[in-house]
Amino acid sequence: MDDLTLSITYFAEPGPQNTEATLKAALRRASELSITRFVIATDTGKTARKLIEAAPEGSKVVVVSNAAGLALPVERLHDYLPRFKDHKEELVRRGLRGIPASLSNTAVSVLEEQGAVVSRIDWKKFQLFTRSGLGSIDKLGVGVRVAFTVAVWARIAEAIPPEGEVIAIAGTGFGGGGADTAIVVQVTDAWKDFRILETIVRPRVSPPSEMPG
Repeated sequence: MDDLTLSITYFAEPGPQNTEATLKAALRRASELSITRFVIATDTGKTARKLIEAAPEGSKVVVVSNAAGLALPVERLHDYLPRFKDHKEELVRRGLRGIPASLSNTAVSVLEEQGAVVSRIDWKKFQLFTRSGLGSIDKLGVGVRVAFTVAVWARIAEAIPPEGEVIAIAGTGFGGGGADTAIVVQVTDAWKDFRILETIVRPRVSPPSEMPG
């Protein structure tokens, strides 16, 4: 391949307000690279459904979520930006102590009816494959780490072939949903050969890491 000069979008702030632009850029780059496989992280299925509806015919969408029933304590939500703080305070006012951090069974059924493959991460299998956590990638962005994680898991789960490139899409975490990160990932059967090939879009400054410590 010849040298590439690419345009990358760095969003001023992370958050769900970037969802439409993220999906548009991801689909554009997929078309340019003739990539037909997408992997997307989701907790509710809302953004995944938008991707499925917008993706061209012949696309394969893998939706990755946490184990069923997982919830995140409200106190762990981001509040370093006004919109995240408002979201968190609204949940507190409603008396919620936790928010869903995985797809409901109903959401899974809807996505599968739309043609998506849905897979739930088994973190023990993930750790065995990678032999490490991916928290250090948070230095590039929480969304980058999540997008890379779901691409790796999709291969572990055999939801995508053991070679080729995929578009991986994620958000910056539990700050209101949506997507603001899209990357191109080289997928293989060997952990050492996985690569983040391109950044398509991401926030310029990431929120604090959700990883413990």
